[in-house]
Amino acid sequence: MNTEILVIEDDDLVRQGIVDILELKGWNAVAAKSCSEALVRIRGEEYMLYVLDMKLPDGNGIMLCREIRRYTDNPILFLSAYDSEEFIVEGFEAGANDYVIKPFRTFEFIARIKALLRRTGMQNGKKVKKGIKSGEYELDLQKQILQKDGVRIDLTRTEYQILCSLLANAPNLVAREFLLDTIWDFNENYIDDNTLSVDMNRLRKKLTAENEQDPIETKRGVGYAWTLKAEDVYDEI
Repeated sequence: MNTEILVIEDDDLVRQGIVDILELKGWNAVAAKSCSEALVRIRGEEYMLYVLDMKLPDGNGIMLCREIRRYTDNPILFLSAYDSEEFIVEGFEAGANDYVIKPFRTFEFIARIKALLRRTGMQNGKKVKKGIKSGEYELDLQKQILQKDGVRIDLTRTEYQILCSLLANAPNLVAREFLLDTIWDFNENYIDDNTLSVDMNRLRKKLTAENEQDPIETKRGVGYAWTLKAEDVYDEI
């Protein structure tokens, strides 16, 4: 893990302002202006802290927050103009550690970041996220292996990435657009809508035997949801 803070914000002036504030206080900061750009950074590096906007031009900050949680337990701070209780609660349920409403006061913003780093700094290093367990399924994120009742299920890279996104967001709906962005960035190849449907069907067949209930629910034209309860699995170190 490096000591940089990742700022994910689509407004150019706000994004640069946040980076400037952080660097003036002695932190190193890098920025992304979209979900697709952020996904590349999230998968390539673990950051000390994440500052995340709720609304982004090509996706939902809530889903991006859950995606970050696939890779790290480091603190996430939502910085958003949405001040309703519904959005704030949704942010925390997605895995955020704090929520600051725009327009924000600089000193309060800095104090929140210091508090997060101080609090999580006592916890980091005590446990490492190993995988996700859901019913009879267990996904090992370190070895990238899926097992069902202890029996390994071989997945392609695309099928693995689809499953990771569904489990990380369970039981919430994952939009097709978000999956397309995720798979494209992961494989570095363009994945179209038809290809996604084919890969999803293949994944379903691998997950369930005949007459078994399909754990993936489809909302036609919108997206997919993993219907079983999913829990993170940790290795204590």
